Amino acid sequence: MQKQDRLKKRAAFAYVYRKGERASAHNLLLLSAKSREGLKIGLSVTKKVGNAVTRNRVKRLLREAIGKIRPRIDEGYMYVLVAYPELATDSFEEVCAAVENAFSKAGKLVGEEQ
Repeated sequence: MQKQDRLKKRAAFAYVYRKGERASAHNLLLLSAKSREGLKIGLSVTKKVGNAVTRNRVKRLLREAIGKIRPRIDEGYMYVLVAYPELATDSFEEVCAAVENAFSKAGKLVGEEQ
């Protein structure tokens, strides 16, 4: 995931939480809301997931998993991925599958029926 694609402002996160559609996958929640700025993706990894080292590892895994499916993601939305504590124990392949499954359930992958 590239830096220009990241959701950074607190107000933007709040907007997605308030207005966004929800789709859950294994140990992961995806919220999506319409965007005027194009594709923006934010990550939410709370202290419930673990200590700072664990949270940063989970964020790195999520960024890499998003990077693998980035060309297929619908660009008209802002997304927030919320990690559940169990995600910290998953392997990279499981995280990739969970991210792809969440986007697929939400119907936000280009080239798939919605």
